[in-house]
Amino acid sequence: MSKRILVMDAHAVGMLGVIRSLGRAGYSVTACATSASALGLHSHYAEDVAVHPPYASGNFASWLDDYISERRVDMIVPSEGFLHAVRDRYERFVPLLPDAVPQDVWEGCMSKVDSDAILRAHPDGACNLPFSVVLTGAHELAGLELSLQSVASPFYVKGDAGKALGETGNAVVHRCLSIAEALEAVAELLPNYQAVICQGHAPGRKVGVSLWRHRGEFRAESMTLGIHMNPFHGGMMSLRETFWHQSLLEDAKRKMELLGWEGVAMMEYKWDPDSDRFWFIEINARYWGYLHLDLYAGKDFPCLQADAFFGSTRSALGPPPSGISCRYLFPADIGHVLSLLKSRETGWRDRLRTILGFIFWSLNLRCHADLWFPRDRALYWRAAFDFFRR
Repeated sequence: MSKRILVMDAHAVGMLGVIRSLGRAGYSVTACATSASALGLHSHYAEDVAVHPPYASGNFASWLDDYISERRVDMIVPSEGFLHAVRDRYERFVPLLPDAVPQDVWEGCMSKVDSDAILRAHPDGACNLPFSVVLTGAHELAGLELSLQSVASPFYVKGDAGKALGETGNAVVHRCLSIAEALEAVAELLPNYQAVICQGHAPGRKVGVSLWRHRGEFRAESMTLGIHMNPFHGGMMSLRETFWHQSLLEDAKRKMELLGWEGVAMMEYKWDPDSDRFWFIEINARYWGYLHLDLYAGKDFPCLQADAFFGSTRSALGPPPSGISCRYLFPADIGHVLSLLKSRETGWRDRLRTILGFIFWSLNLRCHADLWFPRDRALYWRAAFDFFRR
């Protein structure tokens, strides 16, 4: 009998990649979400589905307890929302979580405020970090205003879900084009968060370093370079390609070790091709939105992690094949184009270049698509229908 694995947040395209990876490997996958319309619940690779109470409802942990008892679940692939929802009963679910870490470790890694402080406390961790200031009260706004005078905009003001005051707080990010906007964003968030962080601008292109660390050793690695973002000025990598930068990889591994993280994570960077400098932005201690590119490149992180959990450890080290690209068309890459066309920050040349680029990638038959996955292509048409219906 195949092992039963719950995959949470089946609405997210990255977790859809997890469902597909584990399903094609022969695992019995149950796709879980709060809505029956979640894309992953309709995947060919989901043997079973479950619609559960919202994480913030207070009923989720009890529902999960009952479901595990009834269905004899062997493993859970968690999400950030899942971990916050079960934080008061975390130890109860640790035996079902691959590469589980102590609670203080995952709370620190999922907090922009705490992870920044941990890294800055170590010489190896403090290098290649952008400007940042952590604020806990309105009395610090004057000091922030003074500090930002010498920092290039835009500024990014972030609030962590784990630092929210109240059970229903969410992670938020405000992109601010001026010091006045940044001060206003901080003042708006402070009453609802224990602390917020304001980061300065890091120039260049977005890079994601995908890593799997198991029992203190790195077992799988890959790297992705963003071509299109949604929104265009920085967000999800709606179009991306395989990439490699050895120094950047080594920096990501050092930082992941300092943070004490085990399991899978995407270490987000900005890389300036002109100077070859790079800056660490944050750790995403979970499966990432561009996971399908790694699957197409032969870096099957979910299957590797699940196999190790059940006793068969394998590795996938070294660079991914070069020249592999992947696109999340509906709605992300269309969102990239629309965000740029609507922006007051772009001129007609940028807009023309974007339209021509969109056409080029649409005609590029070598570019993979997140949703156009073998034996699961009906999801592509479902996503297209939902996009145009809205």
